[in-house]
Amino acid sequence: MQYIRGIENYQSEKEAALTLGKFDGLHSGHELLVEHVVEAASLNDWNSVVVAFDMRPFFQKLNKEYDHLLTGEEKAKRLDGRIDYFVECPFVEEIAKMEAETFIEEILIGRFHAKYIVLGTDFRFGHGRRGDGEMLKKYSEKYGYQVEILEKKQFQGREISSTYIKEELRKGNMELVDKLLGYSYQEHKK
Repeated sequence: MQYIRGIENYQSEKEAALTLGKFDGLHSGHELLVEHVVEAASLNDWNSVVVAFDMRPFFQKLNKEYDHLLTGEEKAKRLDGRIDYFVECPFVEEIAKMEAETFIEEILIGRFHAKYIVLGTDFRFGHGRRGDGEMLKKYSEKYGYQVEILEKKQFQGREISSTYIKEELRKGNMELVDKLLGYSYQEHKK
């Protein structure tokens, strides 16, 4: 697996199956997205790509601390041996202000040569968070890619999310944290 910092540093002409998000914690819900990417890539001889937005620059600009479960390096370690590329994208002003249509054309198609995109229901992109799965579907015929939107994985009636995991981590409920993550948090942090 190649760990790349910055979308502009991804240099492959091969078509790709990819997923995008913050992927904080790479929890069991995120694993569904990764599995779909790996399967689509292997069936079609495409690159398997996970694009994770690093929110630290955004929070630093707001003079706020960013509370994260895993660093980029830790995410890469969890994905190593399973995907072809882990691309960490700093969420900088250029990305935040990019129009959703431009993001599709220049990033998803122009940079990644996306043929398959899988997302969670809450993924948003582009200036003002205008872009979503429905917009991606709308443009899929024009650009020749397939979109799949997966419902959030649940545990005991609650959506598994990084926020939920952080709440349980603050309570010290490590057994539930590990169950939601799908791996031992403490073991991984060593």
